[in-house]
Amino acid sequence: TMQVIRLWQLPSNFFTLTSSQQWDVIESITYPATAYPNAGPRQRRTPCAISIQDDFLAVVFFLVTLGTPLVIAMSIVASIVLQSLQLLGLTLAVSAILAFHPLPRPPTSDMKGDWRRTRLSLALIRYFSMEVLIDRNDPLLQEIGTRAVQDSDVFFGKTNKAGNGTGKSDHDGIGLPLVCLACPHGVFNYGAIIWCAISQWFVGWEQYTAAAPVIHHVPGLRYMNQLLWAEDAGRKSIQKVLRERCEVDVEGTYDEKRKFGGMLGIVPDGILGAFRCKGGVDELAIGPRRGLMRLCMEEGATVLAAWFFGTTDMLTVVQDPFGIMEYASRKMQAGMMGFYGRWGLPVPRRIPVSLCVAPYKCTKVDNPTKEEVDKVHDAVYGGLGRVYDEQKIYAGYSDRALHIS
Repeated sequence: TMQVIRLWQLPSNFFTLTSSQQWDVIESITYPATAYPNAGPRQRRTPCAISIQDDFLAVVFFLVTLGTPLVIAMSIVASIVLQSLQLLGLTLAVSAILAFHPLPRPPTSDMKGDWRRTRLSLALIRYFSMEVLIDRNDPLLQEIGTRAVQDSDVFFGKTNKAGNGTGKSDHDGIGLPLVCLACPHGVFNYGAIIWCAISQWFVGWEQYTAAAPVIHHVPGLRYMNQLLWAEDAGRKSIQKVLRERCEVDVEGTYDEKRKFGGMLGIVPDGILGAFRCKGGVDELAIGPRRGLMRLCMEEGATVLAAWFFGTTDMLTVVQDPFGIMEYASRKMQAGMMGFYGRWGLPVPRRIPVSLCVAPYKCTKVDNPTKEEVDKVHDAVYGGLGRVYDEQKIYAGYSDRALHIS
């Protein structure tokens, strides 16, 4: 009953196919999961073959989004060391242009600026050899990644274009509102970014991503929003997203309905998780925070706690023994750290990514007590730990253990 959907086998024309053809493809790349009982660092799943074009496209994306902030930082340091006001002025001017030039913020009525249905998404899927593990024994996951999420309204409920539909559903499986916990943070969780592009074929709708507002104005990094659809991670903004229901008819080379609202992705370990990132170690540092679980209970949300195997091995963080960068990152609500990967550049290594999910359906409680919130917290992250242990053998990480603190 364990299945794997090998997304890296998607054809290059997948997004231009009709809905029926797309589901034919999804069914053709769904297999019984294969176990890797003796996997170690040298026996893990190997990256899939990738074309020169896809490899180049992905690398350019990484260099622009991750490399641009580093180049600007180095240029500012150089201008100070060289005492060059001309270099400093030029750097600040270029930074301002890159930070504030007009950039569409999807989703929009015409979906301009949306990169989820582009060759870049497929290139990232192949770059990380993305696979999704599904336990069909779990009643909440029996229909995930099947035609059922598109062929009936039970997953999405009643909606309207005004965005104020009730989203009611009699379905016993996952439903709106839906909160996806993308674990771990790593330097960047690229598996979670890929999930944004393909979630429609797993749960029937698309997600926003909770992030610090600064992402919209960081040179280079802001282009990630064309995939993430970032919204402020504050309580009111999250509530607004979870209560929204929208449906847009998209015209073009393919005709489809884009459904969004009511679904939010968030990285629960935040900046702390980025600084705790170490290759070969799977750790989830949540700490005493319970606000997100309280909000999930108040909204009656289904929680998909997800672990993306391989995330911590993509990039190596340059450790700061004095904690200065972590302190500055917390104050600025943005990660400021040194890191490197492929060729010693800010380019992630081609580490295959496998996704496993632990679903939990919250009972709606208007004013949950601390004890009730703690109980849900333990159920959600306890479930993630259990699924990690059960499915790591299918991801090729049977030698790893997950530490949740």
